[in-house]
Amino acid sequence: MQRDYTYTSLSQSPREELEELSMRMIQRLVPDESMTELFTFDQDETETEDKLLEARFDAMLRMSAIALSEIPALFDESENKEQNIVRMQRLLLWHFYASSFQLESAIPLEVHCNHVEVILKQSPKSALEWVTTLTDLLRQYSQIGQK
Repeated sequence: MQRDYTYTSLSQSPREELEELSMRMIQRLVPDESMTELFTFDQDETETEDKLLEARFDAMLRMSAIALSEIPALFDESENKEQNIVRMQRLLLWHFYASSFQLESAIPLEVHCNHVEVILKQSPKSALEWVTTLTDLLRQYSQIGQK
């Protein structure tokens, strides 16, 4: 049985294994040229530590959005297309939550997984839609973290 990357699956999987698999997926879905462009910052973006951190967060958000938007094409010929798309979107959304933004200290994994299931009911299609969705998700997490 393949992992479905729901809360139960994620909570029982070794973090290192999830990180390795999610990074391989991102490398497969986001071309090297895009990665270079995303993570090459202008001088004004590196003037202060805060500006650099903001630029890195923006790049990670965009990288995640690109990867998430490319998943459907990866499984176009798949026998279980929809199931595989949802599984990999869950995995990459875990990566966004855990590796890119290290939100575990503020947001429990179960809360994150509940948000993911809502998002995946009407999954965004384009990278731009994913940027908006991920930005909204970060805002929601910020509000939860402040409580």
